[in-house]
Amino acid sequence: MGIDIHNLNFMAHAQDLGVRFERSLAIGRQVLHVEPRGLQAHRRLRGLPDLPLSSGTPWFEPLLQQWYGAVEADSVDASAYEGASILHDMNLPWPAQDAARGHYDAVLDFGCLEHVFDFPTAWRNLVAVTRVGGHILHALPANNLCGHGFYQFSPELFFNLYRPEQGFDLKAVYFAIRTEPRHWWRVANPLTVRRRVNLCNGHEVYLLVLARKLAELPPGPAPQQSDYAMGDWIANGQAGAPAPAHAAPHPATTWLDRAGQLDRARRWRDRFRALRGAVLDLPAPDYQRLVVDRLIARSP
Repeated sequence: MGIDIHNLNFMAHAQDLGVRFERSLAIGRQVLHVEPRGLQAHRRLRGLPDLPLSSGTPWFEPLLQQWYGAVEADSVDASAYEGASILHDMNLPWPAQDAARGHYDAVLDFGCLEHVFDFPTAWRNLVAVTRVGGHILHALPANNLCGHGFYQFSPELFFNLYRPEQGFDLKAVYFAIRTEPRHWWRVANPLTVRRRVNLCNGHEVYLLVLARKLAELPPGPAPQQSDYAMGDWIANGQAGAPAPAHAAPHPATTWLDRAGQLDRARRWRDRFRALRGAVLDLPAPDYQRLVVDRLIARSP
């Protein structure tokens, strides 16, 4: 759990979008994982003062206090081994009368909820401690990080969780390739493009999500994946509508099948797709590439 260069840039971008950090809560006590050269480059880009760090573990509190004006920089964990200021197992509902409910301007989930088995309860805890008008920031594994935690996350989940009828304004959904700090990719909303937005590539990918809490609402129905909830995409909303007809097979497919080479050809096709997906880019139009420095630079 920590703040790497992607998370640091994401906090800066969130601040430019109106996020306040005066009262901040991190899920897990965060460590600053940015090398000094990268930290100095970020400081110059944002026009920030020097960030003096004490010797030992570079915990996140000085960063929040000195660069983001935090008056409170709390953290929550299931155990005390890293010195979190609040002890609570995120698998369990947040206590109903606890003073932290509705208290925080910014709640930071930087590499945490993938390690919590009961994700719905943990997510509801994040919502509970965020004040109306406050923001939730996620930076979670999305692709090629299988085994890192319990879960990897799809943008589809957050496009459904953070909807106005759920009491939220979803302000940003980006993919970030771990080894490519220069760019992010804005993810298309399946509800907008009216189809699934998939990703198959050869790099570790983070999912960056920013949402603003608009209202304190009671729990609603469980989200449904867009294409299952929006039946008109494929059947115009008519129950019992016939399944769409399948196109006739390509002549080359028929020839390969007759020659007993169809499975082999498909294997080579899949290998080619895997190689193509190993480049440092994500495919348009579902993903729009953004230059991070341009996104977060402050004018002198």
